[in-house]
Amino acid sequence: MDFSLNIKQELKLILTQEMKLSLNILEMSSIDLEKFIEKECLKNPLLEIDFSSKSYKQKGDDSEDLSPFDFISEEKNLIDFLEEQIGFLKISKEMRFLCNFIINNLDKKGFLSISRDELKSSCGFPLKYIDEAIEIIKTLDPVGIGCKNLQECLIFQLHKKNIIDVKLEYIINNFMQELASLKYDFICSKLNITENDLKKYLKIIQSLNPIPSRGFYMGDTTTYIEPDAEIKNLDGRYIVIMSNKNIPKLKLKSLENHQDITGEMKSYFNSALNIIKCIEKRQNTLENILNIILEKQYSYFSNPKEKLNSLTLKDISAVLKIHESTVSRAIKNKYILTDRGIERIKDMFIINNKKIFIKEKIENLILNEDRENPLSDSEIVELLKKENFNIARRTVVKYREELGIKSVYKRKLKI
Repeated sequence: MDFSLNIKQELKLILTQEMKLSLNILEMSSIDLEKFIEKECLKNPLLEIDFSSKSYKQKGDDSEDLSPFDFISEEKNLIDFLEEQIGFLKISKEMRFLCNFIINNLDKKGFLSISRDELKSSCGFPLKYIDEAIEIIKTLDPVGIGCKNLQECLIFQLHKKNIIDVKLEYIINNFMQELASLKYDFICSKLNITENDLKKYLKIIQSLNPIPSRGFYMGDTTTYIEPDAEIKNLDGRYIVIMSNKNIPKLKLKSLENHQDITGEMKSYFNSALNIIKCIEKRQNTLENILNIILEKQYSYFSNPKEKLNSLTLKDISAVLKIHESTVSRAIKNKYILTDRGIERIKDMFIINNKKIFIKEKIENLILNEDRENPLSDSEIVELLKKENFNIARRTVVKYREELGIKSVYKRKLKI
């Protein structure tokens, strides 16, 4: 029997109700915050909305100043739908966090277009956990979510329908461009199949969903978004202007005698003060983040021909001395108005701008290659050198594989 005394030191973060409220408010979109404020005003007799503020219009106001942005779609977005499904799965907290992190890095079509290594450098999880999380995400609805490109998405859907056909998969992997151009004779000759066979394959492909996010971000109805801030040119210099248009201005009801603040009323008083403080903190945090984004991406906002520079959550957190998760919460479901239009704040972050630009070059070179005499990796290196991009062959191989493009031997049409 062991009667020795073992002392174990643990560091635990215990979130108070105030801290939880602050984090929740930080994460809310403008429309969610508006609903939250109106709900709290009904519950708390000491809270009231200051309708004298020009930044917020009372419901039913027929003012001519009404903007279409005052009417925001309440349609559930794809990210919320996926995170809701993750919440029902019996997985660890760490895996749930990782799944949600990856979900928030899907592109507009619902594809996971960034590489595993980029995810690892952003979240710090080992690749085996990232792979596990990706497989979990692929089990969610809509089918095809989390696939890296169109080809993988379509083939994934085929397998879900128990359709296993080598030639059909070969068409999807190699002839999507020819299908789109209606070059049916060319495909039939290369695959040695009849036009009727091709039409059957085409009918199956058309039954699949090429855009997993369809139904969430695309539709017949117009969706209006209220920007949380504007990047505006004033006197030749771009600055951040915060928008409080859809955020009701809160104030405490005046009390004749402060001694009345006892018992239950004291609880209402403290709750009201905390809500007002949390909303102010939300706005200040978001404004600080946007000011750094503007500084780092100034050329992008000031020149329509410029692209985004490399920028990560870690860069922002290091400057503001706050956790990366706080930055992530603050920018979630939030938008800015720029000279280019309304853009998601999340889209202002990019891990490696030069890398993405070179990958686009590689993809375009391969898309326009001779299908019977495709480009080798060495040939791609030489073509890139002519455009002053000096990268090694192994880098081209790495980027090509991240794009989901097969080697020259597998791309060559040999039927």
